[in-house]
Amino acid sequence: MISAKSAGAVILILALILLLAAGCETVAEEPAEVAEPEEAPEQEETEEPEIRVQHVEAVVSAHRLATEAGAEILAAGGTAADAAITVAAVLTVVEPYFSSALGGGTWALYYDAENNEITSLDGVGPIGSNATIEDYDARGGSNGIHQAVVPGAWDGWMLWLEEYGVMELGELLEPAIRIGREGYPVGTSMSGYLNAQSSLIAGSSYTAAIYMPEGSLVQTGDIVYQYDLADTFEDLAEVYEDALEQGRSQAIREVRDHFYRGPYADAIVEYSDAYGGYLTLEDFHNFEAEIVDPISINYDGGLEVFQNPPNSQGITQLLALNILKGFDFSGLGPDDPEAIHLQVEALKLAFADRHHYIGDPARVDIPLEELLSDQYAEQQRQRIDRESAMTWPIEAGLAVENELGGTSTYHIVDSSGNAAAVTTSLGFQFLVIGDTGIHINNRMRMSSTEEGTPNQLTPGYKVRHTSNPYLVLRDGKPYILGGNTGADTQPQGQLQQFINIVEFGLSAQEAADRPRFYTTAKPAGTYPYQVDNTLQVQENFPSAAREGLSALGHSIGIGGIFGSAHILIVEEGGDQAQVGEDPGLDTSYGIVIPVEEQ
Repeated sequence: MISAKSAGAVILILALILLLAAGCETVAEEPAEVAEPEEAPEQEETEEPEIRVQHVEAVVSAHRLATEAGAEILAAGGTAADAAITVAAVLTVVEPYFSSALGGGTWALYYDAENNEITSLDGVGPIGSNATIEDYDARGGSNGIHQAVVPGAWDGWMLWLEEYGVMELGELLEPAIRIGREGYPVGTSMSGYLNAQSSLIAGSSYTAAIYMPEGSLVQTGDIVYQYDLADTFEDLAEVYEDALEQGRSQAIREVRDHFYRGPYADAIVEYSDAYGGYLTLEDFHNFEAEIVDPISINYDGGLEVFQNPPNSQGITQLLALNILKGFDFSGLGPDDPEAIHLQVEALKLAFADRHHYIGDPARVDIPLEELLSDQYAEQQRQRIDRESAMTWPIEAGLAVENELGGTSTYHIVDSSGNAAAVTTSLGFQFLVIGDTGIHINNRMRMSSTEEGTPNQLTPGYKVRHTSNPYLVLRDGKPYILGGNTGADTQPQGQLQQFINIVEFGLSAQEAADRPRFYTTAKPAGTYPYQVDNTLQVQENFPSAAREGLSALGHSIGIGGIFGSAHILIVEEGGDQAQVGEDPGLDTSYGIVIPVEEQ
């Protein structure tokens, strides 16, 4: 890969050579025209905007190797979409317990600078055709292939490659292939997750071959190799390359079919059949990801906040922000109990609406327009008592009824001003499908076994997916790209990021460093959907804030699942950026390449 500086130098040298050549031809043909050489600078000024980089480049993700690979793609001329595919593939190798471009699902937002348009990527698959509420209810608390839905991420990434990418698939997958074969060191975070699922790993021969190569679990500092996974990525790249003579679009179609209607679907379904899963070949053959319209609200100050539509839970953040924009935060700080109380109560109302209304829109009618209206936000705002905390059960805010009809987050901006906000996930499960190297998801635990709910487990339909990055526009251009992992923590952590940046003026890193909180005053989004009615806070949460919140009626709990936060802020003008790396994740890493360094 060439560096950004080297690329800029090459372009400048070529421009000078062309300029000198043009000048020499003019002198040779018309030596008497002394004014002719003065026209050369005018030609240079006309062409200069085509080669001048005008926008900052930045990448932030959960792993240094993924971030560096994404930055290399940008330096080689790739778009934010190209870099996003590379980051996804590398994370598949180095963070296989949380995300997989092959075995997981992805919700993402893309800002297309040329068309000034934001789209949402729905790269999540449906529940398998063989699933039943009765069978899943009996096994919902255990690990295994019965927890897997159709992995939709790969088809989604291929849609981005065709719609927004400019590089070839082999170039984008090369870093993942190389790292898989050369190996990478186990970090402290990965070691903790390996130990948490040691029994599952030991019970699967293909998984154990990777993580227990000598009979015992690898530990921090040990090298992990993903040979089979590298072979799978290389196979997909070769299918693409072999089909290129038919055109780029057909090559992408061949790769999609090779996965969903070829040997990888066969391998996953064979494994599912052997170990009690719900997936069928028909489930794979019928699946295709989609690029869909996002949902959004306007926040005070001219900001437009975009989220992924249902079946993503992203609307939860928007519902809470729509309520909060009617409160005055001036004079308050991020540690003030009153400010935290308002955020928590707004989130409780938003989660109540998630519970009562949000599921797969192909299965239930969702009143999106009413839920996101300013009138509804004002109605919900009036339900908040500044002096007292709500507890579950919390009623829905609309008088309408539904009618049947482990995660990783990263963010990228490129030199053209395109932006990608991504949350990709397989849940949390070390389960490898045969010799494919593919780690399969456990997203079934996001479906409800309670009949009559909008998120009811229904074969062929999608679970309410927890993945939901957000993207904020300021004056029509990308401003904040954010994400926070951790199932129900996601919209809560993301709301805190937004409020800390917009209302309290924190930088991206300051916002990522803030001790987080999350409310459990709602049915959990994962099996068995329990309600605790507590406000969980991190251990370093200010004691004065805890005391103030307790006085308002919050039942405070210490510890829990707070996920990891990654944030990218683009400065006005687009020539500078900030990244926020999660302080609790030893592999978290961000790169900013200002315009002058490209």
